[in-house]
Amino acid sequence: AQGSSQAPRPEQGGRRITRDFLQELGSRECPWRFRFTADELVELAEVLRLPPILVTHHRYNVPRIEALALTCARLARPGDIYDLVRDYDRSASAISEIINETVCLIDATWAHLLDFDHNHLLSPHNLSNYAAAIRRAGAPMSTIWGFIDCTLRRIARPTWFQRPAYSGYKKYHALKYQAVII
Repeated sequence: AQGSSQAPRPEQGGRRITRDFLQELGSRECPWRFRFTADELVELAEVLRLPPILVTHHRYNVPRIEALALTCARLARPGDIYDLVRDYDRSASAISEIINETVCLIDATWAHLLDFDHNHLLSPHNLSNYAAAIRRAGAPMSTIWGFIDCTLRRIARPTWFQRPAYSGYKKYHALKYQAVII
């Protein structure tokens, strides 16, 4: 509409996601975009039992690797869907439908494993046990029972407590503040 203050949408472009495209991205770019390597995405699509070709409600025919990769890309980055339109050569409506149907398919197949477990692992008794173990390890509070996976805050050359501050995964010293309490 004329006079609209809305920013223009980016043009559809980029490349469709294929196994070859994922391999070309390499070992740094692929995990940055999708949080998985190319080989992991291929294996995950098979393990999740996604059909070789996903046919959506509006008859988009999508290879399972593309459907899973679009879903992972959407969940991996905070940007809007138009970033995916620009990068992966599909319309916003197609991407939205592909992602929604992929998530519904995964949920329908694996819901029994994704259900919230409040009777066993996350029972009040077990949460108390987890909190006690974390307290024994040196936590300043007695009600912390878990830590949310979050972005680490990098710190420079700590004089004290270097070992607890070192992240073996990221290969640098960092602090993480997000915890879940009872």
